[in-house]
Amino acid sequence: MAKRKRSNIKNIVIFFIAIVIIFIAYLGSPLSKVRNISVEGVNDLGAQQVIDATQINDNKMLMSVFFEKKSIAERTKKKLPSIKSVSFGTHNLRDLTINVTEYQTLGLIYKGGYYYRIINDGRIIDQKMKAPIGNYPIYSGFNSKKDLKKISDIYKNLNNNVKTNVSEFYNAPTKLNPYRVKIDMNDGNKVVADIRTVQAKMQYYPGIASQMKKKGVINLEVGAYSYPFKDKK
Repeated sequence: MAKRKRSNIKNIVIFFIAIVIIFIAYLGSPLSKVRNISVEGVNDLGAQQVIDATQINDNKMLMSVFFEKKSIAERTKKKLPSIKSVSFGTHNLRDLTINVTEYQTLGLIYKGGYYYRIINDGRIIDQKMKAPIGNYPIYSGFNSKKDLKKISDIYKNLNNNVKTNVSEFYNAPTKLNPYRVKIDMNDGNKVVADIRTVQAKMQYYPGIASQMKKKGVINLEVGAYSYPFKDKK
C-alpha cells in the first residue's frame, strides 16, 4: 500500500513537472504572442486608432493582455475619452479582438482651431480633431453647458429624416426672442426657430421644404411659413 502511495505521488510530481515544462515552452514560443488584432464596435473612431491607444502589438503575450486588461482598458479610455468601455476576446488561440463601446456623438463644437465631440449628456470630449467627423451638426454660440445639453438633446430626439439633414445650429437670441435659434440644413435651406418649440415643429420641415420652389428660410418661431432667399443683385 505504501509502495503504491509513493508511486502515485511520484506520478503526480512528474505530471506537474511536465505541465511546468510545457507552460515554460509555451511562454517562449510564438504561440504565446498575439498574432492578429481586430477591433469591433467602433463608430467614429478608427480601428488602428484604438489599437495604438491600447499599446498592444504582435510582441505582446496574449496571456498578459488578459492579466492586464483593466489597466489596458483604463489607458485606452484616457487616451480616447470618447470610449465608454473596452473588453477583450480571443479566437484561433492567438487572435485578439478588442470590443469597444463609444459614447453617442451628438455633434461637434469648434474652438481654438480644433473640433471637439459632444456626447449624449452634453459633455465635451477633450479630444482634438483637425477636421469634423461623420454627418454630425456643428454647434455655434452655445457657451454654457446647460444650453449645449438642451440643444444637443433636441437634436438627439429629432426624426431621423430631419436629423441627417441638419448641418449647423446657431444660438441667435434677440431682444424680442432670447430663445431664438437658427439652423443650417444640408439641403441648402435655413430654419429660424424657438428653442422651446423647435423639436416639435421640426417634424413639419420635410413637408414645408418639399413645397418650396426655391431654397430659402423656413420660419418656425411663430406658426410655420417659408420664403425664398433674396436674389443677389
